[in-house]
Amino acid sequence: MVSKHKPEHGLAELKSFIESVKLDAQALSKPSTETKGVYKKFYILLIFDYLLQGNIQGADERVYAKEAVSDMSHGFFLSCVGLYKPARTSIRSAIENLLRFFLLHRGVDALSINSVFDLFDEANTQFSSEPKQKSRIGKLRGVYKELCKTVHSSSADYMNLEVPFGTMLKFDRKKYQINVDVVRESCTAFTEILFVEFYDLVLKSHHSHRDLISEGVAKSVRREAIENIQEK
Repeated sequence: MVSKHKPEHGLAELKSFIESVKLDAQALSKPSTETKGVYKKFYILLIFDYLLQGNIQGADERVYAKEAVSDMSHGFFLSCVGLYKPARTSIRSAIENLLRFFLLHRGVDALSINSVFDLFDEANTQFSSEPKQKSRIGKLRGVYKELCKTVHSSSADYMNLEVPFGTMLKFDRKKYQINVDVVRESCTAFTEILFVEFYDLVLKSHHSHRDLISEGVAKSVRREAIENIQEK
């Protein structure tokens, strides 16, 4: 949207646009089975956020755990309303914050690590004796690297290519599908890592929460969590 008037009138036009804009809810109108499945994965993260905030003692840990879930919330919401590039930026941030949370929880001074890829390296070290958890960290690293292409816009394929403001907030099935795939892959890794790492909290949670979380991961992950807690 380019103002037809002087630049100082542009803010007034922007205000008018914001006040009049109506979000496109096509993504959630008669949601597909896939969208429902992705939301179920995301909902499990909300339950874990509730459990972690009520049981984790470290203030920094709680902050990064909550920020990771908040960022993923933004990623899912922004994908639903047509802001696809900002959504991918939020998912990228969610991965970084989750890494910091895990490392802080394991006693690592994650706040002094500036490079995200150094965070991944340290996470690999922390999970060196847990190959399945290490594999999940590897999956998140692959997602993160792909999202970096979006953030840095190294190719037109990863650029938003939308000029504010009139062309924004429009539903694009292809872009939505790409983002939903990223949300699903990220949330799956998040919930599996959390389930194994914090299985003791799952066991102590309300039965309604426990059932939802357990149903949201594969049987192999549940077996892994049981074996892991028995070894401790």
